[in-house]
Amino acid sequence: MSLISCILCMGFANISMGATEAQLQSVLQKYGVPQAKDCGTKNEAHFNGALPECQDEGMYYDKKNRRCDYCEIGYATESKTDTECKPINCPAGYGGTIIKDGLCPAGYGLFHITGGSCPAGTRLVKV
Repeated sequence: MSLISCILCMGFANISMGATEAQLQSVLQKYGVPQAKDCGTKNEAHFNGALPECQDEGMYYDKKNRRCDYCEIGYATESKTDTECKPINCPAGYGGTIIKDGLCPAGYGLFHITGGSCPAGTRLVKV
């Protein structure tokens, strides 16, 4: 909160010296200062010391609206600080299954593959 207060104070001080609304918006976007309606929600970004960071994987920081949003189905992020979603493209010969609302289709399980290794009892299958 003290960082936000400092930013706002600097911003208001600069306004009296000729800062524009665009300059103020730029500072608010850079530090991820949320709009009031997003405070305390999953859409609130947190400044990690370098960049605004979303709370959940699969969310991106929308600089224009100063909020985090989930990617559309078929798109993903690589980190919590991404500012856009990228399309999921499976390499030739591989396929993916879209999982909606955290529910896997019948006969499928959800596993997180880390370091290129599948969890015990699972394997990556070429289709």
